[in-house]
Order: sequence, then structure tokens, then C-alpha cells
Amino acid sequence: MKIFLGDLVHKWDKKGVWTFPLNIAFISSYTRKKLSEKKIDCEISLYKDPAKIIESIKSEKPDIIALAYYAWNKELNKKIFEISKKYNPDCLTLGGGPEITSINANLNGAKKFFEKQINCNGYIINQGEKGFALAVEKFHFLKKNIDDFISNPVPGLLINNIKNSNEVYVGEDIGALDDLNEIPSPYLNGDLDEYFDGPYIPIIETNRSCPYRCTFCAWGIGTSKLSKFDDQRIIDEIEYISKRCKKTTTLMIADANFGILERDETFAHKMYEAHTKYKFPSYVFAQWNKTRSDRIIKTAIALKGLGNVGASIQSMNEDTLKAVKRKNFTIEKIVEMQNELKKYKLDEWFSELIIGLPYETKQTHIEANKKLIDLDFEIWNYNLHLLSGTEMDTEDSRKNYFTKTGWRLHDNCYGIYEGEKIFELQETVLETHTLSIEDFRYFRFFHFLQQMMWGKRWYYFYLKYLKDYGIHPVDVFDSIIENCKTDNGKMGELFSNFMRDYDEAESFSTAEELKEYWEKDENFERLKNQDYGKLNMLYTYKIVLNYREAFSELLIKIARDFFESKN
Repeated sequence: MKIFLGDLVHKWDKKGVWTFPLNIAFISSYTRKKLSEKKIDCEISLYKDPAKIIESIKSEKPDIIALAYYAWNKELNKKIFEISKKYNPDCLTLGGGPEITSINANLNGAKKFFEKQINCNGYIINQGEKGFALAVEKFHFLKKNIDDFISNPVPGLLINNIKNSNEVYVGEDIGALDDLNEIPSPYLNGDLDEYFDGPYIPIIETNRSCPYRCTFCAWGIGTSKLSKFDDQRIIDEIEYISKRCKKTTTLMIADANFGILERDETFAHKMYEAHTKYKFPSYVFAQWNKTRSDRIIKTAIALKGLGNVGASIQSMNEDTLKAVKRKNFTIEKIVEMQNELKKYKLDEWFSELIIGLPYETKQTHIEANKKLIDLDFEIWNYNLHLLSGTEMDTEDSRKNYFTKTGWRLHDNCYGIYEGEKIFELQETVLETHTLSIEDFRYFRFFHFLQQMMWGKRWYYFYLKYLKDYGIHPVDVFDSIIENCKTDNGKMGELFSNFMRDYDEAESFSTAEELKEYWEKDENFERLKNQDYGKLNMLYTYKIVLNYREAFSELLIKIARDFFESKN
């Protein structure tokens, strides 16, 4: 049986940061092992590049195509399945990934998904290994007959039989793997070797699941406990990867909470040892544990500066944290960790905030940014977008918290396939019961200024200088905004252009409006020419290259105004 597995990304314009397809490699390793035990022959190929899988579909006509669904490739996957059915109607098409979880794996959720993804025959719920292996086995024993396969429920899957009988089926829950080590390592067995030759970042998973259940996140849904790969396996994988990685400097850790287990200190030691021995990794990107400060400290010390330490906050408003089922470190605990790590010259910290969460107000969000700046954190501010498969996306949550949402283009996630323009969309929150549309507009430029001036340090020392005189960077950002609003010169022009891009290209009322806008040749040309992209990055370079003198004059004026007002 010939099987294609895809963890696809938009690569048509050669821009972006792409990781090794570890997710589908796990599924491939596990499936081959299980089918071998049943004496079922199979040939599995892994794909990241959509152009390559399209070419292979046409020439090889696989029996099964299975694609991982994420926010950045839903429309792409839809197109690939359309192409699959065009060239081989008998091919079984399966989806998987966090697009559907235990929360929306029901008849309504299945119908909503399959009506949009009509050429997807089935969808694996939660973790993919067990469900996919069982699906392949059943398809084999049904002699690869799709009509037989989709005519009844399948354990662990949602089934699409809309075309034949206007029905969908929800299979019984088969649970997660009891032992992750049932999955052979796709690194150590060579399945991922080809990706060392391309522009891909290796990613490892040391444990799976998340003990927290933040309502805006799908991490850990469908699992009841944290499960682990064996220590020696992870150590061997770090060694294997570090020996072979020559085209990138970064290692990503797929854990939801790096540093949550005592053994993570050992893995950090191994990463630094590999760094000194092979010059890889030079940087380790991780999502850090949110509760065990003692283990974070030990793990960070062992890593010796290869990665920044993060203390993700998302909000400091207690009502917000309660609503999203989240608990953070206290400021006191963060300061304690900072002081301890400073002894080892580890003083680069980052945190994350989300604007648009329930009960967040303009003032609480500003105060959170102030406190994190006072701790000298780099701050990543995100606009809340609603992810399928999460509690935040449910009907009750939408009704209780949000009054307006809109659509924007997912960064670098678009392309032309078989002559059709394909765009990936994000549904973002534009208004809540406690944040107005104008509040969101204000924070769009505020977040840009903060990232450019403070986070990326283009004007960090200017802000530090003023802060020494009691003038807070947050007040500086506010003053810049107010001055830009009334400026008739170059800074007024830049501000107007930025807000026009936000209003016209980031805040569509419907998904259809977004597609219609970006499909126009003149607008699509902006994407091709990189005249539109991440607004923060784009306008940082506009200021640095085209508006530097005008911006400097504005900053000097603001400094003088503050000093005069404070005598």
C-alpha cells in the first residue's frame, strides 16, 4: 500500500521558517511498526513542500493521502485533496491535527468541517498515531474500497459520507498512547535524514500533553496525563541531530512546558555539550514551564544562554485568568527567578501577552505591559484569534465574551497552486464587552512601537534614558501615537499608512471579503513584492530606512515636552 503523509506549508515564494515534519514522521514510524506486525506491506513518503506532493500525486497515484491540519494550511490541504481526487478518485484522504479535538469531535463539528473540506474522507481525532494505524489497517482489509470505508463509523475517526448519504459519523474515542516509546524514533531510524539538506529547523519532543487547560489553546486536549519518551532516546536524538545539522543554528523543543520535569536539566546539559562539540545548536527555542520555578532555574543554568528564558503571562488581570482557566507565576516569583539567573549572567527574558481575552481592558493591558517593561522583558503582544478545537471557539464562549470578530491573512501563508490563489485566514477578535474597536486600533500601533523600540531595541536606550527620569516607555508610546494622529508631515503619513493597512488588509468582516481583496492582481502583487507582510517588521524598516530623521525629530520633541511638563 502506498501512503503519502503531508505536513504542508506554503513555500511557493521561498519565504518562511519551516520545521522538520516530526509530527507525521511519528505517525509513519508507528504505522510501519504496527502494519509490519500484521504482515501488511506499506510504503510511506513524507512531504513538507506542496509542489512536491502535487507532482507525486500525479505520477504515483497513492492509495492513501493524509494531511496534518493547522491554522496555517487548512486551505492548502483542501486544494491538495481536490487535486488528489481529480487524479485518483479511489485515493483515501484523511486529515488530522488540532483543528478537531475532543471539544468539537461531534456531529455538528464533523459536519461543519466536512462541508468545507468535502474531499476529505475522514479525520483522526486528537493524537494521530493510533487512529491512523487503525484506519490504514481497516482500509487494507476492505480491499481499499472507499465506499465501504466511509459507510460506517470508524474508531478514532470522524467519517465524511456527505456525498453518498448526507451523513457524517463520529467514531468511538480510542484514547492516547499509553507509552510514547511504542513510536520508533524517526530521527534514529533515518526517516528524517533528507530534511537535514533543506532549510528546515529540527524539532524534538521529549514529553507530550499539557497539564493546564487554557481555553484559547488546544495543547493537551485528548490526553489525561503527561507522557514521556525515554531519557536515553532523547539524548541520542540530540546527538544525532547535532552531528548532521549544518544549514540552521536553531533547535526547537515541541514540549508545552520545557522545564516541567527534573530530567529536562539533563537534556539542557546535552544540548550545550552538543553546541560545544558540533557548533549546533546555537539557539534553543522552547515554551517554558509555568509552575516549577526551581526546575526552570536549573534547566536554564544548564542551557548556559543558548535560549532566552520565558515567563508567558498572557494577562495579569485576575478576572481574565480565571475566565481562561490559567494560573501564572506571581511577579515576586519571576523577580526571584531573574535574580537567581542573573548570578549566571542569564538576564535575557521574554514574555507574551494576548489582547482580546475575556475581561481584559485597555487599562489592564497597559498595566501588564508596564510591569513587564519594568522587569526588562522583551514582550510579544498577540491579537487573540479563535482556534478551532479550543474551548474559546465554542458557541457559549463566543456569546459570553466577544461582540465582533474579523479576518486577516496568516503571515506568509498563501500561494498559487494549479492556477488558483490560495490564502490562509485567521479569525481575530476585534471587539469584546470590555475592549472597543477603537481600543484594538490603538493597540495595533502601540504594539508596533513597543516591539520596534523596546523589544527589537532600535530605540531601547532612548527609552531607558527617559525611564531613568521617571518617564515610562508606555507613556512615550502613547505620546508618539497622539502626535502622529495630528501630524501633517511624514510621521502623520506613516501613521495613516499603517492604520490603512490595518483597517483595509487586516480587519475583514468576512473570510470571503478577505479572499476577494487579496485575489485582485494589484493587491496580490504587494504580497509577491513583499510590500505587505508582518506590519511590525515592514514598518520598522520603513522608519529605519525612510522616516528616520522625521522619527528622530519627533522623539526629541516628545522628550522636551516631557521634561518641560515635569519641570
